Amino acid sequence: MGGIGLVPHNPRVSETPVPIPSGSVPAGTPAWSSSDAAQWAQAGPASWARPMWSVPALLVTVVWAIAVEPVPPCSDAAPCGPDWAGMVQVGLAVGLLYWLVRLPELTLVAAPALAAMVAWRELPGGDDRMSQVANVAVIVALVLGWGGAWERLAARSRQRRITERAAGVRHRLPKVVGPLARGRLPIAAGLVLCAVAGGAVLWGLRGIRADEHHAARAVHITAKVISRGEETVQVRTVGERLVTVDAFFPEDYGVGSTVTVLEDGSWRRLVAEPYDAFDRQALALAAGLPALSLLAVGVLVRRRFVALRRGPVPALCVLERTDLDGRTWVYAADDTSGRTGLFTCFCAVAFPEDDEPVDGIEDEDEDEVEDEEEFPVYTQLHEAVLFGVPYDGGELVLVTTDLAGDPITIHTADPVRLPRAGKEPFLGAPAVQDTDSDTTDPLDPLGPLHQDRTI
Repeated sequence: MGGIGLVPHNPRVSETPVPIPSGSVPAGTPAWSSSDAAQWAQAGPASWARPMWSVPALLVTVVWAIAVEPVPPCSDAAPCGPDWAGMVQVGLAVGLLYWLVRLPELTLVAAPALAAMVAWRELPGGDDRMSQVANVAVIVALVLGWGGAWERLAARSRQRRITERAAGVRHRLPKVVGPLARGRLPIAAGLVLCAVAGGAVLWGLRGIRADEHHAARAVHITAKVISRGEETVQVRTVGERLVTVDAFFPEDYGVGSTVTVLEDGSWRRLVAEPYDAFDRQALALAAGLPALSLLAVGVLVRRRFVALRRGPVPALCVLERTDLDGRTWVYAADDTSGRTGLFTCFCAVAFPEDDEPVDGIEDEDEDEVEDEEEFPVYTQLHEAVLFGVPYDGGELVLVTTDLAGDPITIHTADPVRLPRAGKEPFLGAPAVQDTDSDTTDPLDPLGPLHQDRTI
């Protein structure tokens, strides 16, 4: 295991972290030692489970399968038409390129579904050996992605057990943590996009039904192709009448070949080309894939925050710093040189329910409000108390200190992420401040503190 390990940092001299008032630390909260933190990091996902392997594998094999797939020409015996199963396959393949990276929970369902569809629709009865090999490769890539998602979720369970063992005791979140707002926007946006996708599907089905009604009443006319345009074919009927018919694939009808035309008043089409709902299918995919992702993200965020607030959670004393990108990095309590970043996330200051800012209400002096909200920040380490279980994609609460040393409560504004190998916080300048010198302006802003960012 241990594919994602500790991130080595440039050697630093030890610094004195900004202390947290003792009253902000729950009684009996242990320090997260470097040895326990190293064990937690080693329990992370194995290297083969990283999306950097499964995503390119799926992308390459899907493109290969599409490129070599034989496409039979449209004909009266084998008409072309809307392919809803194919739309679902494309949607799952495109969605998995994102879900493999960010949503292993969806991957566990989507990857087997796509593999079953490929095995059921593409492999049986195929005469093209290269196409069959490409589709088998797609299934292998899906198996790799599914295994990686399973390993990443299993790693979360391992890290949870290690964290709970290191904490020993549980504590409730500070009362300052206000109402749960995270997840509302993704869920609302996902529902709107779901409605758009559903409307597109109904729109396409309505077009198919109207085409079928016309076809049931239409007269069948045998005609000979005399010329082809970009999206039309011109035919001559048995009665020497020249007719121009729309065609999505005019190249499938050679000049001189015989085709059958359906005609119902002013409505006409080729028997070989029923109504194609491609544009409606594309709209359904364009709205449905983000909708599914947003709904999954919103539901998972809310579930994780509700789990934090439901009862006592593991608590550990740690060190944290905010880099110049506004990203919070967490270290073991005894890592006073900030050498090994365990995980990182963007955080936002938590407000009590009565004090939470309300949209649409502005202070009389906007400039004064902006000045009050601009916090100068140094990238030095701060003592903090970590509430919750850290893992890739998790949600946490931290009690730390501001620049004045006063306690503040912050919470994740985006999911916890394990840093890539070699990734370091953007500090810009040495994090150690010379406390003996008066040449440094303590109000010189180096960046925003705990930017409020959402998924």
